[in-house]
Amino acid sequence: MAPTSDTGPLPARLLGIVAALVLLAGLAACSSSKEPEREFLGVQRITVAMHNDLPGLSYSANYDRSGLDFIMLQHIQEEIDVDFSEPVDVSSGDRVTQLIERKADMTIASFSITAERMDEIDFVGPYLKTRQGFLVGPESAGVKRLADLRGSQICTWQGTTSVESLEGIKETVGADPVTLTDASDCIEQLIDGQVKAVSTDQAILYGFARQYGKEGLRVVPDVTIGAPQHYGIGLPKGHTGDCRRLASWLKKHVGTSSWIRDVETSLPTLMEEDPGWISSYKPSAAEIEARSCRDSISP
Repeated sequence: MAPTSDTGPLPARLLGIVAALVLLAGLAACSSSKEPEREFLGVQRITVAMHNDLPGLSYSANYDRSGLDFIMLQHIQEEIDVDFSEPVDVSSGDRVTQLIERKADMTIASFSITAERMDEIDFVGPYLKTRQGFLVGPESAGVKRLADLRGSQICTWQGTTSVESLEGIKETVGADPVTLTDASDCIEQLIDGQVKAVSTDQAILYGFARQYGKEGLRVVPDVTIGAPQHYGIGLPKGHTGDCRRLASWLKKHVGTSSWIRDVETSLPTLMEEDPGWISSYKPSAAEIEARSCRDSISP
């Protein structure tokens, strides 16, 4: 039976319009059902690995994360139109392994870009530069230069570039390096007086100095060892397009006042102790280009 209205059968022209609308609705439904899922790094949901014990950089307390690395993640979530899972924890020694085994799709964890690591994974960065320094306790007020640590024990932890930089400390200063499992072990021994200093990147040490200010921890100013460290975002290899897209965004971001505010918010002690910090800690676009999405650092 043909469709009718209250006054009788519908005109043929109107029947044609109704049929066309039905057809268009069907085509729209088919089209929406075939839309590709959003992907980045070959997955539809990104899992990010982060530290949970570095105040000022990547810290977790009562399931709330904070620090510069976490702020960086929030910026990336706004930039990339894809879903993200809750971050997962990672130790310093497992950062490369978790990416290779795809237990994480991205790592933002004070992750220094090195030639050895670039052989296995890709980096986007740096988003921060720093140098390796020394954190001392209240009983070490007289420590003002490296020689003042002679005959003492200096702590760092496994899986970091700091271990390599401390290897020569015995010959150059006459101090003994102590390598423990993680950062909290070193901080505990420093507070208890079992070691005289903790040595790792100054950006990390300034976070600890603020967290444990009541315990009298402080960064020794202007005392550094080793080469500059460049913090990058770790990615699995094989996703050059997505890697370059993230690198392009980072070069723009580091050049904004937002980057400055992020560091000032996360590491206020750094800003207070080193008024000229921007010239030392801010990477250039050329430095980002030379280290991002490559198998080796570009000259």
